[in-house]
Amino acid sequence: MDKKISKATMSRFPIYLKALRKMQHEGKEVCLSSELFDATGIQDTTVRRDFTYLSKTDNFGQRGRGYDVKHLIDGLSEVLGLGLDEEIILIGIGNLGSAILKYNRWQYTVGKIVCGYDKDKNKEGERFGVKLFSIDDLEATFPSDCKIAILAISENVQETVDRLMDLGIKGIVDFTHSHFTVRPGVDVQAVDVVVAIQELVIKMNSEQ
Repeated sequence: MDKKISKATMSRFPIYLKALRKMQHEGKEVCLSSELFDATGIQDTTVRRDFTYLSKTDNFGQRGRGYDVKHLIDGLSEVLGLGLDEEIILIGIGNLGSAILKYNRWQYTVGKIVCGYDKDKNKEGERFGVKLFSIDDLEATFPSDCKIAILAISENVQETVDRLMDLGIKGIVDFTHSHFTVRPGVDVQAVDVVVAIQELVIKMNSEQ
């Protein structure tokens, strides 16, 4: 790709992708930038400018006719390195883990939770269509193609992370609020509601 994509544009690409996959799921083949504005709240002028950074832009649509939904999805997925069938595992089926499991409706984004693990053997079985195992059986039941794990536990965090990395996990969504280290090549995305609220308050105050 010849043009360097700004951080702001890259942050909007997943938003477009989710909206477009929803449109595709509903059977829509062509969409206007104004329709993407309605779906995302991002101004149509910004939408059109952002899409110029995608390769083979001319193949995406014609002026007045709209964008080819499938071509846009392919182009955005190429830039973001995402696939529709990303397998995700969930570690920890407590209150938070259960809520995440219930919200396992990501058919418009990157994939789905394929199985979950917990230290409580009484939670083994199936919930919301997802198989649940004892964490003791992680190595024996781990889906071989899985690269992403959601971590929603409060005990044995580093030990669990080490086991996940040994199994080939390359990305961790961290809800633990615990310090742990990862090896080179493993990415961690921390989710902290308190920090998010703090950042929001700071942003609101700076705009007054």
